Amino acid sequence: MTDKKTIKFGDICREVKLSTRDPIADGYDRYIGLEHLDSGSLKIKRWGMIAEDNPSFTRVFKKGHILFGKRRPYLKKAAIAEFDGICSGDIIVMEPDINVKDLFPFIVQSKDFWEWSVQTSSGSLSPRTKFKSLANFELAIPDSNGRKLLIQEVRKSNEVVKSTDLLVDAQEQLIKSQYYKTFKDELGVKDYTTYPLKINSTSSIEIKPLKELLLSKPQNGQFVKKGSGGSVDCFFLNVVDGYVNSYSTEDRREIISCNQSDFDKYNLKNGDLLFNRSSLVKSGIGWPFLVLNKAKQSTFDCHLIRVNVNSEIVLPEYLYIYALSPWARKYFLCVGQTTTMTTISQSEIENFPVPVPPISKQKEIVTIFSNLFSLRNRFEEHIKFVSLLSAEYINNNLKAD
Repeated sequence: MTDKKTIKFGDICREVKLSTRDPIADGYDRYIGLEHLDSGSLKIKRWGMIAEDNPSFTRVFKKGHILFGKRRPYLKKAAIAEFDGICSGDIIVMEPDINVKDLFPFIVQSKDFWEWSVQTSSGSLSPRTKFKSLANFELAIPDSNGRKLLIQEVRKSNEVVKSTDLLVDAQEQLIKSQYYKTFKDELGVKDYTTYPLKINSTSSIEIKPLKELLLSKPQNGQFVKKGSGGSVDCFFLNVVDGYVNSYSTEDRREIISCNQSDFDKYNLKNGDLLFNRSSLVKSGIGWPFLVLNKAKQSTFDCHLIRVNVNSEIVLPEYLYIYALSPWARKYFLCVGQTTTMTTISQSEIENFPVPVPPISKQKEIVTIFSNLFSLRNRFEEHIKFVSLLSAEYINNNLKAD
């Protein structure tokens, strides 16, 4: 039987409050924002380059630190830093005690800890927790032998996650290759490094601005004041600095109340395409979200812009797929204006250039990419499932007997 000792979270770690005024001069070249952290994953797969994006972040983290997303903790964003850099002020930088260093990341990912994080957060639309609140979380730490056994079991799960991660990476490369094959080789779109978008002279495909493909003008989302209420409870899509590579937006929603007229105006419908018109980091600007198989009533916030396409000319699924392409990303990065945030205007959305093949070709493209996305998403779901089982195992072993 393993002996356990009940302690507080603050007894086994500390909050790191290092900062820099000139990150590049101090030797840092990469930064992490909340959009770079994946829900439920300890691995950081994306980051931004300071020299390119010039973020306003000053908080420093070092390799081995835990980066914990304190804004909207229900998204379960926490990861292990594998390099030195700077990060958003909405990220708490933690350094574990040497005695629990190997176990600490899994403590942070345990169910009870996340529930405590949500319970101690405050704010309506964008709740945040604080380290001093997290520090009061109580858990039962096994003795050294118990910790070794626990870590051994968890590492088995981690090996499965790492192996599946490699499959995800391979699938991403396959998707990238398919973009080149489809749009460059088959449709004749010139290399994405050229701007503005051009088509080879031998291609019969037309490039049209998005405004010629719409049923109505693009619509900015709803501005919701904190504490505002209404008669309609609905999900509220708010992804200012987020990314999503699937057709589902279910995990990106909060619940709000709004009045009937606002709900009628901003209610999301199947086939709606949303673009991120404001982003805390440049790489998030213009990121698309496609609403399909929507079962719950939802609205969207003012940092998103909705377009309704004429499906006789362009399929919403096709436009979504193209909006994720290197050519589309190039366009949005070129037109985005950066101050505190990177933004794009309604006019720049309307003038977004889109290659428009025949509907029959669009359907073929949708089928190909849907299958590619689906397989990648299955791998990612498997990672989430294994990670969840691991988190539950850890959680049960951190409870007092």
